[in-house]
Amino acid sequence: AICKAMLETHITPDFITVDGAEGGTGAAPAEYSNHMGEPLDDALVFVHNSLVGIGLRDQIKIIASGKIITGFDMVYHIALGADILNSARGMMFSLGCIQSRQCNLNTCPTGVATQSERLQRGLVVDEKKIRVTNFHQNTIKSFLEIVGAMGLHSPREITPNLLMRRIGLNRTVPLTEVYEFLEPGALLSKKIPTSFAAYWKQANPQVFNNL
Repeated sequence: AICKAMLETHITPDFITVDGAEGGTGAAPAEYSNHMGEPLDDALVFVHNSLVGIGLRDQIKIIASGKIITGFDMVYHIALGADILNSARGMMFSLGCIQSRQCNLNTCPTGVATQSERLQRGLVVDEKKIRVTNFHQNTIKSFLEIVGAMGLHSPREITPNLLMRRIGLNRTVPLTEVYEFLEPGALLSKKIPTSFAAYWKQANPQVFNNL
């Protein structure tokens, strides 16, 4: 529906953030954290394909988030279609978060998510800022080392066919065989790809309700 609305109005956002179900706040109910939302990998490919399919991918950046912690996580999700990556969990860990799931109770034992002056004393900024800086710098370093080890000159050269996934005991395939990647303008053609046909037919640019 949003894609059709963009085509109809010629109004597009600068970016779309895809926040996978893996992410979330410790304040969220456990049932929500465990069972609601779509996994980042699937959601990211869907959004990427949708924008490619309507010919607007080059005009809109995609930001991905959801347990992106390591350098390889960054490489992997760029391959699936992300332009920019958000990392919250990794940064929180480097700051001292122990996942006590008390973010909304003002009782965070490490002082990260609390307004209590007593508990805030556990967060020594002069020490933690060094850990956060080190984590960030070393994660970026790891990411760039992986890009170089792949024989690439720039992260812009990362494509899904360069990454492999094991799908059986004796078989690995590139991500292009795990996920379908649409050709530019595929959703504007007379023959809509089968995987998108039902969604495209039901989508209404005037209504964003569930199909």
